[in-house]
Amino acid sequence: MNVHRVLAEANPDTYLPDLAMSLTNLAVWLGGTGRREEGLVAAEEATRHYRTLAEANRARFGADLQRSLDLAA
Repeated sequence: MNVHRVLAEANPDTYLPDLAMSLTNLAVWLGGTGRREEGLVAAEEATRHYRTLAEANRARFGADLQRSLDLAA
């Protein structure tokens, strides 16, 4: 389990955005190396987290949610 996931589970208000961003970066990297299916799994998880974050604060996380939806498409 990576450190972002552990921190997000312990304190989601503080660390869930970091986990979502890390998953987005991982998805981009995996896609760039030809590992599209693995990248899609990471992108879908990032999208779930950004959706949760945007429900609580659309102004802050709405654009991140849109980017993650574009990545997962």
